[in-house]
Amino acid sequence: MSRCVRNWALALLAAVAITVCVYRAVSSAWLSDDSFISFRYAENLVQGKGFVYNEGEYVEGYSNLLWTLLIAGATALGISPEVCSKVVGLGSWLALVGFLAMWSWRQRDRRPFMPLAAALVLLMDDYQTWATGGLETSMFAFLSVTGVLLASQARAERRRMLFAGTLLAAAVATRPDGIIFAAAGVAAAWLVNNDVPGRKRWILVSAVALPLILAGAALAAFKLLYYGDLFPSAFYSKSALDPYYSQGLFYVYLFFKKHWFILPLVVLLVVGTLRRVAVWLTKTNLVLLAAFAAFLAYVAHSGGDFMFARRLIPAMPFLFVVLEDLLVSMPAWLPRSAVVTLVLVGVWFPYPIYPNKTDKIRGIANESAYYPQPYIAMRQAQARLASHALSQAPVRAMFEGGMCVFGFYSKLPYLAEMSGLTQSSLAKKPLAARGYIGHEKVPDAQWLTDNNIHFIFSQAIPPVARSEPRRVDEIYFGDTLKATIWIYVDAIMDPLRNNPAVTFVPIEDALRAAQRQIELASYEEAKSLYDFLERFYFQSAGPATKALADELRRKVDAKRPGQPGA
Repeated sequence: MSRCVRNWALALLAAVAITVCVYRAVSSAWLSDDSFISFRYAENLVQGKGFVYNEGEYVEGYSNLLWTLLIAGATALGISPEVCSKVVGLGSWLALVGFLAMWSWRQRDRRPFMPLAAALVLLMDDYQTWATGGLETSMFAFLSVTGVLLASQARAERRRMLFAGTLLAAAVATRPDGIIFAAAGVAAAWLVNNDVPGRKRWILVSAVALPLILAGAALAAFKLLYYGDLFPSAFYSKSALDPYYSQGLFYVYLFFKKHWFILPLVVLLVVGTLRRVAVWLTKTNLVLLAAFAAFLAYVAHSGGDFMFARRLIPAMPFLFVVLEDLLVSMPAWLPRSAVVTLVLVGVWFPYPIYPNKTDKIRGIANESAYYPQPYIAMRQAQARLASHALSQAPVRAMFEGGMCVFGFYSKLPYLAEMSGLTQSSLAKKPLAARGYIGHEKVPDAQWLTDNNIHFIFSQAIPPVARSEPRRVDEIYFGDTLKATIWIYVDAIMDPLRNNPAVTFVPIEDALRAAQRQIELASYEEAKSLYDFLERFYFQSAGPATKALADELRRKVDAKRPGQPGA
């Protein structure tokens, strides 16, 4: 095949691959539940309520500062967070593919053009999945990979190294764990320029480090002054520094199990290039492998994630670039063909670790399967009901897992996410035991009472089944939404009496039933019922119910063993 024909054939093949992969990513575009936390922060910032989840409460409940600010900017321009996050995510994924392809193309004068890294990031379905999702995953991967690769170029211009440092600073501002890649970038600038005169070498390293130092100082100052903490609440709620290797290593294993071809690919390429050690053990390769290994170690240490593959998306391209260097160093076309065949079979036939899309494996979920558009629409409908019924009420509510969509669309004034992502006092609770990663810290009764929580919205999918007999601590919004009433407040509940869509037990009926039950119950049962009423109503009702509370307490005390008449 002539060079011209070959180039046109490769260009056509690349165009077809890009078209198919982009179609797959766009057609399966989705939004994760957690992304709606960032959306609420962005909306509140634009509306002048502060960079907060709840107005007046300064908690860094997001872990993607630059991403959330970008969404806020789009919101200010009239672009919805849902659209902005998908477009920027897709653009970041394609920009990473393009950068990796350009990285290979610029080295074609001294080696064959075989853009393995770009092809893997384009073709692997997890990269297509996380091109959207509403989170910063693809943008973080693009900033981290491009920053480290640019910093690892020997004898680069100072401006290019400064640009690399700026990209890495942006990665750190996007996610705190970008500091791992930032350190790799600085180390790369030092190692690959070991033959450069001392002063110039320091200049190049400083060009990478300067944006990181300036951005780090600015970030630290902002976080401490605005939130009073260096770390987001997710750092504490997910116990990021506590070792959880059993779960973290399994998270990594599950990724490599699905993409079963990666480890055989490594073995094939290493064995095929054993006689050319000097080629694949370059300083750049060592830096990239170190960045890959360090991030994998951090992921394993912290327990991975409950979202399959997401934490590994930024790290894998570093390995892919090294594998590409090994591939082009192979001297014969036959082993290269074997590598290409293995890759194509691997990306086309990943191991089906989730036979049923909504399965969970040790708490690790195929997250996109849980949030199709009908699910988002269902949570929106629940949010509209709650917003219409409670828009004028000073409600302090908590919602169960999988309801950040509800939290964003309801616009209720005060909301708390149940695993502590938006609540520092809950996130910083001591960790009792390891379990479902990211959801190990949940509120107890004392926390709910101390934080004056009125409602706990249930994650139940409509139509919602009603309890029989009727519970006095439940409220229903049609058959679409239900909540637990943790503290019954007259000022909130009385206006709901005339709403035909809302059903609950009025407090006077609940108190009459409680009086009858206390009269017939044993001491332990009566005391438990009185303690419930004390928390549920008497503490918030004030002096108006003091006489009734005292009367019920006397009846309970009279049943105490050893009391006359007990």
